[in-house]
This record gives sequence, C-alpha cells and structure tokens, in this order.
Amino acid sequence: MDGLVERAFSVRATALRNVSEVVVDPAVPILYFGDLAGYRRSPIRVVTVGLNPSRGEFPAEDPWVRFPGAVLGGARYRAALDRYFQTAPYGSWFGTFEPILEGLGVSFYPGADGVALHTDLCSPVATDPTWSGLDLLVQEQLAADGIPLWHDLIRVLAPDVVLVSVARRWLDRIAFSGVGVPREVFRVDRATPYVVEGWRIEVAPGAEPVVVFGKAAQRPFGTISNIDKRRLGATLATLVRDGRR
Repeated sequence: MDGLVERAFSVRATALRNVSEVVVDPAVPILYFGDLAGYRRSPIRVVTVGLNPSRGEFPAEDPWVRFPGAVLGGARYRAALDRYFQTAPYGSWFGTFEPILEGLGVSFYPGADGVALHTDLCSPVATDPTWSGLDLLVQEQLAADGIPLWHDLIRVLAPDVVLVSVARRWLDRIAFSGVGVPREVFRVDRATPYVVEGWRIEVAPGAEPVVVFGKAAQRPFGTISNIDKRRLGATLATLVRDGRR
C-alpha cells in the first residue's frame, strides 16, 4: 500500500504541473476513504466507486478538517484516510450508498459487521470545478494517471463487490478481464425500470469480485428509494454468498 500512496502523491504533483488551475490546493490526494484494517477483516469486502474527490473534502475555511494531519504524509496520512468516517465525513454524498451497504451488512461507519471503502476511478485529486464541470481534455489528462492507479489499488484490496454508479463512458474504462457477461441482478419496476447489472471480473489470481452497476443521477443510485437500495444490498449479499459455495 505504501507504494500506492507514493504514486497518489506523484499523480497529484503531475496534476499541479499540468492542470494546476483546477486542482484544489491546499489538499492531498485521497487514495481511498475508510478504515482499511476494518475492511480487511470484513466478512464481505465492498468497495464503492466514484470519479474523483469532491472539492468539498478540503473546504476553504478549514482545509484539513476532514483529514487532520494528512499533509504530514507517512503514517499520519494513512491514519487520516482510515479515520475519515470517524472525523468529519462528507455525509450527504456518502449517505447515498449507505442503504445499499446496510443491505450487504457493511457500512462506511463504525458499528456494522463489516467496513466498506470508497475509491475514485478517474483520479485521487480533488478538483474545482467538480468532475462534470471539467473540460474533457482535462478529464483525460487526470484519468491517464488516475485510472491505472485505481486498477492497482483494486488488485491490492481484492474486494468481493465493486459498487459503481457513474456515467457509462467511465464505467467502460474498468479494464479488468471479465469472467462472465453482464446480467440483470436487480430491478425496480416502474414506468422506466431501473435495472442493476452485475458481472464478475478477475482482479488477481483467485480474486473475482462482482462489479455492480446502476445508473447514476446527481448522486450514486440516486433515482431509487432507500427501501429499494436495501433490497439491492440484500440481493448482492446473497449473490456473494452463493458465489463462495
């Protein structure tokens, strides 16, 4: 993991050289959000996926409120990541995942049977404007370094479930080999049905997590209710247990 941390800082340094006008500063790269040790002990390992950290992670009035000590690097940096959900998390955004995680028996927060981690596919670098407001060329410059880093992080994390709700153009940048073809794993019947797809990928020998994709809105899985999110999580928990038999 130490090597990945060093790469994350290198990715941010490159972004500061090439696209400094959009890089939030002061800040640090965020390799992952959450308690890594708790995640590794979890009966089901769940990783959620976004695009890049919000500018709100480093508010101008108090840039280090969410990551105290992270700027010092080393063990202080890792400790700040691990304690994120016990310090001052951006709860309104991460809360959109929580009902699904609850159905899976995990949480970003202390107190559940297992711990989930959040990661960002395109970049560990917080930007202003947020990702959707960036020029496409800038997005690609950041993604050129960020996406390979994310893939190597997932290889190390070896999750059971990779929970994704982003634009399909970025979903398609997940480049792990597929073990199976996408299929419907959950549906919310309504005038325009909400269909959740799942398929297995190989991230390392013997590690074949299920990628679970649902269409995004303003927030991940943003157009279905919390009740349906919990049902989705319970369905995924069964899928993981069945896959282990």
